[in-house]
Amino acid sequence: MAEQGAIIERDELEAAIAAGTPVVARRLAAGLEDLDAKDARFEGCAFHAPMFHGTDFSGASFAGCSFANVRFASCSFIDARFAKCVFFDVETKKGCVFAACEMRGASMAACNFADVGFERCDLYALTASECSFRGARFKGSHFDRRISRKVVLNSATFDNCNFSYADLSGAVLKSCTLKACKFSETIFWDADLTDAVLTGSTIDRAEWDRAKLRGADLSGATIHGLNLAAVADYAGLIVSRGQTDDLLREIGIDVRPD
Repeated sequence: MAEQGAIIERDELEAAIAAGTPVVARRLAAGLEDLDAKDARFEGCAFHAPMFHGTDFSGASFAGCSFANVRFASCSFIDARFAKCVFFDVETKKGCVFAACEMRGASMAACNFADVGFERCDLYALTASECSFRGARFKGSHFDRRISRKVVLNSATFDNCNFSYADLSGAVLKSCTLKACKFSETIFWDADLTDAVLTGSTIDRAEWDRAKLRGADLSGATIHGLNLAAVADYAGLIVSRGQTDDLLREIGIDVRPD
């Protein structure tokens, strides 16, 4: 049996994947470019390679794994599953980077994606629960799938996730679900949340310049600092009766009791 935490070489890793054997408590380092890791199972592993390029992790599962300053470039994580994984390095206080990665249908549970950069990634149908995206950046990433020239579907589900200080500027989150999430000082500049569901979320001093909230459902959310005068569209916005006074005060209307 290999020593816990020992580096696993490429040939040994490929053999384990081919045999369907879980890779447990091993370190993955350099020399794994263009690896075929479809349906691989990683448990308690440490990923320390500076870059994974072209690696196919489609259908793979990661449980209790750690990723330190890793850059994933043009990798596939289609239908991959992450549980209790950490993508933030405490020593350097930096998160990993996913660049031009396919992450359609990926699922994430109780993971730490703090300060992670999602650059030009396909995040359609992604689901995440109880994850931290604190300070994460989603530059150029998208949550949609084009079915035809006229039909574009949008899908993503976030439940009880932390987006404090995250940069969602320009993100198109039409019809996406972000329930019971925390948005403290989150940047939504030019974001499109048309028909999005943010029920039960906590929204505090987020930046909404030119954002679209048409038909969005904010009912039951705790809202502080949402100035509807700064957004591009809020027709059909759904809020609870108890939220209206604060929203009116933010746009300069003095609300007084009857």
